[in-house]
Amino acid sequence: MLFIQDICLSWGKKERASVYAKRRAEFPMAYSLHKLSGPFHGDVIVHSLNFRQRGTMFWPSPRNDVHGFQFYRSVGDLNLTNLFIQPEGESYEVTFFYDEHRGGRPVRRGHNKDYNNIDSLLYRHDILNETVFSLRPGQYGRVIWNERKIDFDTGEWYYQLHVSNLWSCLGKMPKQEIFLTSRIDFEYKQMAVLY
Repeated sequence: MLFIQDICLSWGKKERASVYAKRRAEFPMAYSLHKLSGPFHGDVIVHSLNFRQRGTMFWPSPRNDVHGFQFYRSVGDLNLTNLFIQPEGESYEVTFFYDEHRGGRPVRRGHNKDYNNIDSLLYRHDILNETVFSLRPGQYGRVIWNERKIDFDTGEWYYQLHVSNLWSCLGKMPKQEIFLTSRIDFEYKQMAVLY
């Protein structure tokens, strides 16, 4: 079973100043699973949390309580932006790739492990596509990345920080504080300069 806590912090142009960036550096990278209760069916649980920075404050989305948990039969059913996860025996292989259709700016270029794989959707694409870690049962990994996007209603740029906490277990329910109290075994960062 795989538990994923998917956190997104958004902010606007006004919050680009250094005083707000310092406050963002204090933003929590993990939260409690306080409303998680079983029984569950499937191999993957995703806990989605969205926040908006206004000045020096972080405001949670009202959707955090209503739509916080999603359940998936298998990792093959997941559709996470810039992350691809596949089972590998008892482990999960986690790949970070730049999703040209959903990812913001800047475009991530770099090593593409599937560049010469004719069966891959990323065949001959000049984008970043790399395995970042493999999670065995009981291990905890974190992926952190950022992006700049355009609000299509206003035409304004906005910015996002994404944190994906991943914990692999063998069929047992995690403690509510699993992402807060456990030691991180792997951490991958894909942080770009956002203009």
